[in-house]
Amino acid sequence: MEQHIQKSIGSESTDEEVCGLCRVTYSIFASFPAMPSAEVMNVETGDFFPVDVVRSLSSGHDMTEALGTAWACSCRRRPRNRFDQRFTLTDTAGNALLNTYYTARLPSGARVHGMTDSQGRTGRYMTDGAHSIHIYIGHREA
Repeated sequence: MEQHIQKSIGSESTDEEVCGLCRVTYSIFASFPAMPSAEVMNVETGDFFPVDVVRSLSSGHDMTEALGTAWACSCRRRPRNRFDQRFTLTDTAGNALLNTYYTARLPSGARVHGMTDSQGRTGRYMTDGAHSIHIYIGHREA
């Protein structure tokens, strides 16, 4: 992908090289008006969350991560130590929680909803470096 310079917004931010995917994603979502009831989908998990969450993120890469498209990012300054994890949810006895609703809160602040599979596994979540992902079990958090 061709590399471009994206001017960041904010007094403490600097210019940074971003790939076309992150640049276009940022240009689309940063210019959206406030839409409290609008939702977007994370394409990796199929879960919906408020578009205002994406609008509030400060970079195109954070936006692509929340939307589930960061795997296609080719930003030069993106950390090389990407983590791609899936979790198996169990009860206190160690039994897998099959077909159970959960909410994952990603490092970007985005919340994605899902249901464990027939083996109690969540969807896959990617992060740049070691970050916490919080899993809430048994409900669909708004």
